[in-house]
Amino acid sequence: MDILTIIDEVKSFNGKPKTRPKANQGLKEYSGKTPGQLKKMLHSMLTARRIEREEKLLLRKGYNRFFIGCGGKELADVAFCDNLKITDPMVGYYRNKAFDMHRGVSIYQKMLEAIGDPKANATGGMMIPAHSAYPELSIIPQASPTGSHALEAAGIGDALIHPTKVSKQSHFPGGAYPDGSVVFCSIGEGSTSSPEFGRAVFYAAFDKSPAIFAIYNCGWAISVSVEEQFPEGDPTTPFEGFQRFGLKIIQMDGTDIKDSLAKSAEAVDYARSGKGPVLLNVRVTREGSHSGSDDQSFYMDPDELKWHTNNDCILKTITTLIDDGIVTSDEIIDMWETIDKEVSEKSAEAVSAFEPKKAEFILSKVGTYDFDKAQETWQRYRKAAKYDRVKRFKEYHKKGYFPVPDLPEKAGPMTMRFAINYTLFDLFQLTEDVILFGEDVADFSGHMIEEKEKQAGMKGKGGVFLVTKNLQREFGNARCFNTPLDEAGILGRASGHAYQGRRPIPEVQFLDYMSPAYQHLKDRIATTYQRSNGQWSMPMVIRTTYGGYKQGAGSFWHSEGNLGTWMNIPGLIIVTPATAWDAAGLLKTAWATDDPVLFCESVALYNRRDWDGVPIETEIPDIDELIPFGVARVYNEEARDVGIITYGPTVHMARKVAELMQEKGIGVRVVDLRTVKPMDNDAIIQTAKDCGRVVVVTEDRFHGGAAATIASVITGGDALFHLEAPVKLITAIDARVAYGVDGDEVCLPNVDKISAAVEELHTNF
Repeated sequence: MDILTIIDEVKSFNGKPKTRPKANQGLKEYSGKTPGQLKKMLHSMLTARRIEREEKLLLRKGYNRFFIGCGGKELADVAFCDNLKITDPMVGYYRNKAFDMHRGVSIYQKMLEAIGDPKANATGGMMIPAHSAYPELSIIPQASPTGSHALEAAGIGDALIHPTKVSKQSHFPGGAYPDGSVVFCSIGEGSTSSPEFGRAVFYAAFDKSPAIFAIYNCGWAISVSVEEQFPEGDPTTPFEGFQRFGLKIIQMDGTDIKDSLAKSAEAVDYARSGKGPVLLNVRVTREGSHSGSDDQSFYMDPDELKWHTNNDCILKTITTLIDDGIVTSDEIIDMWETIDKEVSEKSAEAVSAFEPKKAEFILSKVGTYDFDKAQETWQRYRKAAKYDRVKRFKEYHKKGYFPVPDLPEKAGPMTMRFAINYTLFDLFQLTEDVILFGEDVADFSGHMIEEKEKQAGMKGKGGVFLVTKNLQREFGNARCFNTPLDEAGILGRASGHAYQGRRPIPEVQFLDYMSPAYQHLKDRIATTYQRSNGQWSMPMVIRTTYGGYKQGAGSFWHSEGNLGTWMNIPGLIIVTPATAWDAAGLLKTAWATDDPVLFCESVALYNRRDWDGVPIETEIPDIDELIPFGVARVYNEEARDVGIITYGPTVHMARKVAELMQEKGIGVRVVDLRTVKPMDNDAIIQTAKDCGRVVVVTEDRFHGGAAATIASVITGGDALFHLEAPVKLITAIDARVAYGVDGDEVCLPNVDKISAAVEELHTNF
């Protein structure tokens, strides 16, 4: 129902109210709320609806470009909000305007959000209206792809009950949310069909975390009826079996204030008790179509449309409060007129002071990476760490973890696997803010976690490739643990711990298996800094293996090097070390930066000591030596005949080619980018200028791949005029990698292919 129609009805009320209770009197029928509290709730509801009306007016005037309403959800919002603490994190969606207002968001900020002004604290004008982000109010940044935010809520729930404490060195010292907090997640019934929501409820029930999932069920997901989504039109039905494991399911009438207050209080009390999570089916109305581009009268039964209008939660709440003597119609009119005046004034103020966004401003919100800042973070943790590192590594040697008792940087040349394992041990010693989890990362699972005596006689697992070996054995299952084989769930858990203040290291076993987590990585993790206007960062290192050259043991889903897919995600850093030295130094930088990092580890390099006779084992840097992103390593810098630009295992193929070409009198420079995002554009351009002939080698395919990007860096500037030949690209063929040694040979770059390209450039141009 239009808010002005409701106000007109209020003006016509003539009913005689009951005796008025005292302003501070707790009312049993209202779950102990006082008249004063109830009036504040009504004020927040009216404010939200008035702001919604203003957004429509601004849309007609051309100041607002998109409208999505909250009408019908206001009562549920304020009922939950009033029963939660301001320190309870709220993970919501774009229908929670009344929750925002009741928690304390200002009208002016909502007007700035509506017109996309960069001064809007929540979004900086990056997001369409109704996407909140208020750290001081514990309102987690929202995003349009709903459903996946439930995984963030489940992750926060897990983080809240995690046994380790967040350090004082954290980006949220001591933890963002105190012990005993409850995480509240609101979601539309349509979004609960997403697999992410199902997994989120599962995790919350499995962990018995203090999470509340409130499904705002208006019966329609745009034009799809809830009856086409769930049995009996009830989105809680798929989860009834979880009640055996502590999940509480509640049916709540979000149009009735007394039932809403009672059921929301019941949900909060249950979740806070530690018995498990709560799932609510909250019946609400839809007072207006899905968005400004939708018209529900086109498809909704007229009788149902009438039901929605007649059961408007604001109208029903007003009627109930007047009937019970809580407030008079005159008081409501006065309240409305005050709200109406303020919204009009703040809207005009926002419009008159609108500032257009500039490219520099937008780019500044994509990521936080700064090498100096990463080093400062590293040193902050290092100075707080109180332990004898020399003694520790001697003890690790005695336990059989490492072959020598020396510090890692003094252990001599090693393979990449040992370098990463050593560095992970250093990170784990540094702070309990480090937790590592994923598929098969732990040494032991199930009841064997507690079987210490049996463990002593067993090697343990420690990852498919043994890179995380002995971490769980040494630091415990709370800090290194296995998860279900659910990539989206792994990253959702990582998000939750980052929001609480930890710096997690989730592992996805193969880059090929990242696909189920693509939405969460692309739409939530990588956008956090930009969509929250820089108020939140998402520090995590997502470790994954990639690429082929597994002596034929790879193929589909085990040999993908498709980094171009991930390079196209703003806010995501991509690291591709080719040596033990770089793996160790870059891993420390990745952990210390506040941006999400996709840390790509080539399986082919884990245990290789040489590549066709080219030695690739190296020492690793000192504990306090970090390696900056976007700075390439150059081999044979003095060479000027041909330059090869590459990364990962093909670096060592290129080094072999350089050896072979040297015998033929051809000088080959090899550039190892080390990180493909950011790239060292200066090294790329300088190589093109110095050599005039360039071969770009990647395991990625040509279409949308890294090689084409590298080539465009060369041809997009004055380096083009220094070229003496076309840039030659050696990439994987346009197919998935086939099985067997012959599959690798045919599908991927190799020494012969690179050599042929170098000779062709040198001979023919």
